[in-house]
Amino acid sequence: MAPDFMMKGVVASYLASPQGMEMIQNFLSSREGQTSITEYLKTPQGKQTAMDILPLLLDTVDIPGNVRNSVRENLGKRS
Repeated sequence: MAPDFMMKGVVASYLASPQGMEMIQNFLSSREGQTSITEYLKTPQGKQTAMDILPLLLDTVDIPGNVRNSVRENLGKRS
């Protein structure tokens, strides 16, 4: 098994664990975490990642259906 593949598996397993989820929550809710995310989203890779996960987020957050549908309809459009 390739080391990179093994490492990804270890990280994915940890992040899916209760301790990993708590770590994610703590990081995302911290000032440092939000600053890091904001900086990452300014990069081309961050923008692409955001576009890749936005449909997943739309399926999991509690927002009105018309808002969800409007975002989905406009995902591919650029102003």
